Amino acid sequence: MTPRWHGAALTLRHSRRGGRPVGTARTRHVALGEFLRSRRSAFDPGQLPLPSYGRRRVSGIRREELALLAGVSASYYTRIEQGAVAASPTVLDAIANALNLDQEDRAQMHRLSRAESPRLLDNDPEALAENLQLVLRTIRETPVGVLGRSMNLLGWNRLAHAVFADHLPFEAPWAGPTALNWARQLFLDAAHRRRFADWEMVAQDIVGRLRASQAHHPNDQQIQAVVKDLLTASPEFARLWNAHPVRERSMGAVQLDHPRFGTLHLRDTVLRTAEDDHQMLIVFHAEPGSETEQKLHAISQSLLQG
Repeated sequence: MTPRWHGAALTLRHSRRGGRPVGTARTRHVALGEFLRSRRSAFDPGQLPLPSYGRRRVSGIRREELALLAGVSASYYTRIEQGAVAASPTVLDAIANALNLDQEDRAQMHRLSRAESPRLLDNDPEALAENLQLVLRTIRETPVGVLGRSMNLLGWNRLAHAVFADHLPFEAPWAGPTALNWARQLFLDAAHRRRFADWEMVAQDIVGRLRASQAHHPNDQQIQAVVKDLLTASPEFARLWNAHPVRERSMGAVQLDHPRFGTLHLRDTVLRTAEDDHQMLIVFHAEPGSETEQKLHAISQSLLQG
């Protein structure tokens, strides 16, 4: 198989020093290279017939092997991974096909490749949208919360507070723009962590959401601060962060081990509004007729009476 050149498909933003992307473009292309390295190292070379390049010293497939599968030259792919060039969508799709990436990884790869101008709202303090505030006040028998772009909890209803974090004040999300961050809670609050039967799955989910949000908002100082703090404070966060997980869809089944209410089986649904697409409305619902649904009903009734 002869590698094919895609030099004509490049879309570069050149500086006058060596043709490298500059500014925001350079930052994104470096992030893209880190993402590609994480997926290349996780790829099992036994999945596809590849010519042997000798004994392997590291996990995954080599750059030369991935380039061959994607139909580009090894030197060109190396420059993509080093953040030296911006590849066209066609080349990125070829790389995604070679790595057998899922839809979320493909979307993340294309987000990281785009050199967009900084968003005007990226560094504005996050505040709960009025329409979502109304939703929280309306829903009473289902736990509901809203996460912002840096995983700050912007608001929740009484039932979500009772189920997920009743060791914290209900007013905590409204105490300040960064008062309650869901990622920090998961990694640094032992009581919060014990609520989740499969903490590793939930932790990977929130790190994946933070990764996806950072790709949408590469210049957001609040996201950068959360990541920096957690990389310093939590080796577990650093391990998951360096694996480059990506998550925007709903997580699915969540099991809680509540100290007062016992085991709760929930499923999450993640929704976004057209007006505030950087705020996630997360609804945790129980199976109809289940013991968990009965428990949620009883808890919500006691909250109304209290």
